[in-house]
Amino acid sequence: MQFNHPEVLYALFLLIIPIIIHFFQLRKFRRESFTNVKFLKRLTQQSRKSSRLKKWLVLATRLLLLACIIFAFARPYFPGEQIDPDTVETVIYLDNSYSMEAAGPRGRLLDRSVQELLEQLPEERNFTLITNNDLFENASKQDIQKIEYTATPLDFNSVLLNAKSSFSKDTWTTKNLLLLSDFQENFKFSLASDASDINFYPLPKRPQRLENISIDTLLQTGENLGARKLVVELKFSGDRPGSVPVSFYNGEDLLGKSSVDFSEGNVQEITFPVEDPVILNGRIEIEDNGLQFDNTLYFTFNEVRPIKITSINETDPRFLELIFSSEEFDFMPMPANEVDYNTLADSQVIVLNELQDLSGSLLNTLIQKKESDAVFIIIPSPEEIGTGLENFIRELGFSGFGNKIEQEKRITGISFQHPLFSEVFEEEVKNFEYPKVQVSYSLTGSNYASVLRFEDNSPFLAEAGGNFIFTAPLNLINSNFRQSPLVVPSLFNMGASALKPGQPYYLLGSTNRIEVPVELQEDEILEITSLDLNFIPQQQTFANKVEIITDELPGAPGNYNVLNNENLLMGISYNVNRKESDLSYKDLSDNEEVNVVSNLSEYFTSAGYNQEDDFFWKWFVTFAIIFLLIETLLLKYLK
Repeated sequence: MQFNHPEVLYALFLLIIPIIIHFFQLRKFRRESFTNVKFLKRLTQQSRKSSRLKKWLVLATRLLLLACIIFAFARPYFPGEQIDPDTVETVIYLDNSYSMEAAGPRGRLLDRSVQELLEQLPEERNFTLITNNDLFENASKQDIQKIEYTATPLDFNSVLLNAKSSFSKDTWTTKNLLLLSDFQENFKFSLASDASDINFYPLPKRPQRLENISIDTLLQTGENLGARKLVVELKFSGDRPGSVPVSFYNGEDLLGKSSVDFSEGNVQEITFPVEDPVILNGRIEIEDNGLQFDNTLYFTFNEVRPIKITSINETDPRFLELIFSSEEFDFMPMPANEVDYNTLADSQVIVLNELQDLSGSLLNTLIQKKESDAVFIIIPSPEEIGTGLENFIRELGFSGFGNKIEQEKRITGISFQHPLFSEVFEEEVKNFEYPKVQVSYSLTGSNYASVLRFEDNSPFLAEAGGNFIFTAPLNLINSNFRQSPLVVPSLFNMGASALKPGQPYYLLGSTNRIEVPVELQEDEILEITSLDLNFIPQQQTFANKVEIITDELPGAPGNYNVLNNENLLMGISYNVNRKESDLSYKDLSDNEEVNVVSNLSEYFTSAGYNQEDDFFWKWFVTFAIIFLLIETLLLKYLK
């Protein structure tokens, strides 16, 4: 007989305690005097003999009772024939995602899992070890010791696919897949129909406490280009909500501090004003005893460059110059017969100011600019619209102009919910001095949004796919719209819509495409650096920008810099996906198709390693109950 937990047998030494108590009774006897003791002596002899037998029987049952309990905890078994190692293939999946950072009964889940593998792996067996970001064939203890947390996501189907590729094609071998994970809901553990030849041994790792506070998301808002606010969303999971301090840093400089109270809900928002437009090492921090990775959120605000606006004109563009004269814009007007194609290639916003038609070369250039997400503003000519311009209008998503209407119309309708005006008016304005036009065009189709409308509900300004079109010329002869209070917010916000600020942060473990506004020479490349890492990402160079692609690197959250020959171009921040903060787990206890194990020792003594009977502990429990009943009967009925 052998034991799964032989160290428990040391408790057998405790059996000496009832023996000592039996031999050194602390009971004191008192002497009594009697007149006739002949009869009493005979009774005393009988009583002492019966009492001595009863005590020995009770002592024996108690010793056997305690011994049976100790043997039951030691998990005895009779080892049978050893299984040939070549007939059993084992693949071990160790979840090293950030959710395994939670604290279990004996330490953090991943740390404890690594330690158990180092202690329990049989030396004479070969194993394939799968993690979220690596695969080790014939894994060694050195491989296991190198395992660290990763933000690379991996679901059960991906684990199963890796395991299948690691198993041999032999049909006569036993294939075991041991899974050490916390089995979050997003792991999506479900058995596939084509995995019937694999034995699944899940070993759930669960945290002791389910209370956790996480910084979930961060957004930047602002009413205009120069003003920003940080809106931070925090989430709480657990049963005992409370308050938590929240700090806002740029590098080591504390820019703001507040607190959030979760007594009114598990999701709360907090707002910080941002005075500095450039923050390269931003982070939000909280203090929490749950998961640690979600206590910090890194972010970056890079310098916002002026929006390049080009106006191609067949009429006076001075009203456009006045509107786009602020520091947020770089405005360049040019006549229709002197188009600078180099300037046009760099433009983010292009205004076609009362052009009658487009030449073939200009049409092709504008179509290419449309593919690069430039914003177009079309102001029609009072003359007939040419075929080239009509074709380009259809390229932008509009159906085109219809009939020319030579009738005075007032502009009376405003779509206050449209992004152009959503932050312009505090309340809906109904009575104002309506601008008017003398000549306008109808707009065919319905694949557009009316931003400004005439009194007959036809569109004066329409938007489709981020591009804008007026249905009437804006020259002073045809319209007084230039003198209207609507002209500035309309055109200003159209130009500002081209501003596509970089994301404040990106997620680790996914493919990220990041545009860097820089012109590189042929032999120049960009690199990403931090205090602990320096690498060259995959990149593609364009005329006035470079697109860098990151996926496997970087591997750790933090703030990083993009450099060109040691010149800082911009900052980038990375964070772990907050799905890892979800402390909801899948219940595997009712799944009859898997063999749920409680510890590695139980797995490595299971079928496939030793052909052994591991049910003898139940017999010892039964014997312990029997001896307890015998002791009770002896004490009650044996006199």
